[in-house]
Amino acid sequence: MEARRETLQAYFASPNATLRPIMTSLNGDNSWLISLPRPPADGAERAYYHVVFEPWLAGPTSQIASWFIGITLPAVPKIADPEAIEAVIRQIEEAAAGLVADSKLTRAGPEGDYGGGIDAILLEFHFLDHVHEATLRLFNENIPIIATPEAANVVKPWNHFKTITTIQDLGASSKAWRDPALHPGGPVPSWFTPIRIPGHSELNFCTALVWTHIADDGGEVHEAMINSPHGTRLDEGPLQAFLDAEPPTEKLAMLHGLKESHTVGWKTTFGVKGGLALYRRLGGVKYWLPSHHSALVYSGIFMWLSRTIDTARTMEWALEEERKTGQQSEQDLPKPKIVEVENGGCFILE
Repeated sequence: MEARRETLQAYFASPNATLRPIMTSLNGDNSWLISLPRPPADGAERAYYHVVFEPWLAGPTSQIASWFIGITLPAVPKIADPEAIEAVIRQIEEAAAGLVADSKLTRAGPEGDYGGGIDAILLEFHFLDHVHEATLRLFNENIPIIATPEAANVVKPWNHFKTITTIQDLGASSKAWRDPALHPGGPVPSWFTPIRIPGHSELNFCTALVWTHIADDGGEVHEAMINSPHGTRLDEGPLQAFLDAEPPTEKLAMLHGLKESHTVGWKTTFGVKGGLALYRRLGGVKYWLPSHHSALVYSGIFMWLSRTIDTARTMEWALEEERKTGQQSEQDLPKPKIVEVENGGCFILE
């Protein structure tokens, strides 16, 4: 994709360029390539640690059968298979090579016969549009899976992937997110910590992806990306525990949709209004990337009987709703920086 290449080249050609996280949209919805800078002490021959997040690339998904529950993406993924992901990784590494001594895309991250650039696949939820079997079976069996216990239970019976590590839950009484018991363990590097922050229901939760690195002043920095695919309530103990936990985290980005979803009249996806409230609760984030936000195509008798529908919303609508109910003036309410990453495009979290 020419636009992606130009974005990478323009950034890394800047004299002030540094290695920063890169988000690449694989399907225009909830599937991403998350590329995190490796620390110099990592000893790897590549600039980035590349995580494929919940890939849904190979056709629709269904529960039991398509006549019962069927979900289809509204557009064909622009990065449609592992080979295309590998090409994006090579593009990133080549663009960043000038910032890394002797950078080469020659050594595999995972152990085994796999020789590509994907270091891990991350699965934070267990519904079949998040754990898409037809897509996941396309990936090399030696690529490690990092998954919640529920998602791991979906993947394990396939007997396809050799290494599956588990994401832990942050409890309401937790005081530190960097507790070794919360880290998935090897082969996940110690400087990358994915943690699930449970909510009031299995659909409504957050995941914190914390990237730890050394700042220019020599101090350790912990930058967090918060993902909440369906939104979450703000009065849940684990969320407050994460906000209070030591060491403090800087809120770099939030992945949250703008659309609302309802099933049997119940709001299951909180949309931009819930996302704006979460943004305020987090104390703001540098970037808000809409994710799990596309107008999915629902089919099947269950989806019809349950009246599952999506409702498009905008940030302007949410801000107006906030002004109607809040005590602050318009000038007191900063507007989030929304960054729409197109299907197949990328964005650098500076």
